[in-house]
Amino acid sequence: MERIDAMPIEEKAWEEMVKNILRAEMMRRGVSYAGLADRLGEYGIEDNELNLRNKVSRGRFTAVFFMQCMQALGVEFLQIPHAVEEAAKKGAAQKLARKPSQSNE
Repeated sequence: MERIDAMPIEEKAWEEMVKNILRAEMMRRGVSYAGLADRLGEYGIEDNELNLRNKVSRGRFTAVFFMQCMQALGVEFLQIPHAVEEAAKKGAAQKLARKPSQSNE
């Protein structure tokens, strides 16, 4: 799909969007950072609540970490927002969490 405005999206917006997607999936499932740390631990991924909170807050993490989190949260289907800039805004995680999910929760 081609972007109509054809303006490049800054990397920070992508980071914010991915961070908001992860937070939204946590909200949908009522999982805290401590809970996420526990769930990741079940997969042999050792991290603590503070480290997770900082990593997610920065929005700079690997695709592997993102997928580990999605697996630990039980996400089967992921909706990628069409408008990166909208999904990157402050408060977007709450809006994304309210959208209907296709996943089996």
